[in-house]
Amino acid sequence: MHSLAVSQGMIPSSHCKCWLVFSRCIRMSAQTGIGATIDVPVIKVPKRLEKRVEEIRRMKESEGEFQWQGRVFNARPGKELISAKRKEFNYYQNQLFRTSVPQKLASHGWKHRKSRGDFFTLLAYRGNPSVQDGEIRGQSQLSFDDYGIDRRLLTRLEDMDIRKPTIIQDLAIPVLMKGKNALFAAETGSGKTLAYLLPLLNSLLKLRDVCQNEDVGRPWSLILVPAQELAHQVHSVVTNLSRDHGIVCELLDGAGSLKLCKSTLEKPIDVLVATSGRLNMSLKHRLFSLQSIRHTVIDEADTLLDDSFKSSTVHILKKMEINQKPASPLSGSFGSQLIMAGATMPKQATLALGEVLSENSLTVLSTPHLHRIQPHINQKFLRLHTTDKAVTLLKILSQDARKNTSVMIFCNEASTCNWVAYLLEENGFSCLRLNGAMKIQERRGVMEAYQSGSSNILVSTDIASRGIDTSRVEHIINFDFPNHMSDYIHRVGRVGRVSSRKGGRVTSFVVHKWDVDLVHKIETAVRTRESLPRVDANIKRKHILRNTEIPFNQIMFE
Repeated sequence: MHSLAVSQGMIPSSHCKCWLVFSRCIRMSAQTGIGATIDVPVIKVPKRLEKRVEEIRRMKESEGEFQWQGRVFNARPGKELISAKRKEFNYYQNQLFRTSVPQKLASHGWKHRKSRGDFFTLLAYRGNPSVQDGEIRGQSQLSFDDYGIDRRLLTRLEDMDIRKPTIIQDLAIPVLMKGKNALFAAETGSGKTLAYLLPLLNSLLKLRDVCQNEDVGRPWSLILVPAQELAHQVHSVVTNLSRDHGIVCELLDGAGSLKLCKSTLEKPIDVLVATSGRLNMSLKHRLFSLQSIRHTVIDEADTLLDDSFKSSTVHILKKMEINQKPASPLSGSFGSQLIMAGATMPKQATLALGEVLSENSLTVLSTPHLHRIQPHINQKFLRLHTTDKAVTLLKILSQDARKNTSVMIFCNEASTCNWVAYLLEENGFSCLRLNGAMKIQERRGVMEAYQSGSSNILVSTDIASRGIDTSRVEHIINFDFPNHMSDYIHRVGRVGRVSSRKGGRVTSFVVHKWDVDLVHKIETAVRTRESLPRVDANIKRKHILRNTEIPFNQIMFE
């Protein structure tokens, strides 16, 4: 029929070919049992993404290591930890970094002058470990009630809106409540001051419930600090916690005359907060006695036990009797519990204190994140030439001013600190400054003024980097890159504190070749997930080692 129609010209020959193909398809489907419907290929993934989808599929299916974009991973890349100007140096959470194989860093080549203008950032990738690690350990269910702390102190904590202990507080408070001698170290801003103050004040309240301190010039507790700014801060916290409970707290801060010190000490004192220098001067003039001391705290122990302060600190401790075993505060015998706290672990502590304390009588505590880069703070490193620093600083501060950001600028020398302050004032930026070359009267009140918001910019040396609660600070600028790893840790610790209401960030100007050496160590520690190397606060010893050929072991034991 169909052939007849074609031969008679009723159906065009082109249509005939289509009809034949269709007929063959129908016959084939009937023979193979396939339905009449034909599957038509559908493009489900765009051609340009096929390779990426295949890579992801292999990641999910693979076990162990695999490569992607020239990098080696043990799982899916995860969060970005390092973001660099040169993207080939970006680094991810699950990326492997083998020190056994030569690896290039984002800061590689920064000693060359052509690296000027390069940068990289250590990105925040998790919450504050002082709190978050505690939650992982099940600590989030704990409260200060669990430690047997006096209800009067708990009420003050509630008034200060402090509800849950941090990880170092959970570690240290139970040990100190038993009267044990302890050395504890934790990351900056983790609540170390409360960790030693709560057990100390709890003990004093129990003691005052049964007797009163009526001995003039014989304090019951001593808190030793390296700088007057920290002394004022600790004194303020003690006063706030013990308000209306009859505890007398006095301050020896290095300011004022000898006559003023004498009048301060001519009364019964429960807690004496003092700087090392002023305390030694008062002891030299026999203004008071340490024979009744029951609690001795060395705050910022890494500083007070280094070679700059060690002889002064040990001299003070020799003036009292340190308990070699725990003693009840209500016991009739006199002797002091020794408590040492710091943001870095003073590795020579037992050696320095060998004359006053046996090693077996000391409990050592530390947090898991000690001596590590803070994972909740963005830290940017800028490779600059010396002539770029001033212009870059003014540009950054202009951006911060538009956001009303509070800034701390760190310099290595007092002269640089003064110069930067003048530079900012000449360019219309209101600022405060703080350094050791200033007179004591000039330094007094600077931190309080900054914390109260009288200025959004504070230019300082490392005198403000240790122990000070700078919860208002949002941005740290290292105008001079720190000379030592411990200084970098302390400076970064001015932001991202437990008490901070906002997050923080750090910007560091990297200029000199010796700056680059320290940057290499910091970046390597992040890539290898290891602790920062050579975290030693003994700045004086490092200065000696840098400028002499004396072997380290000879200096350590001289």
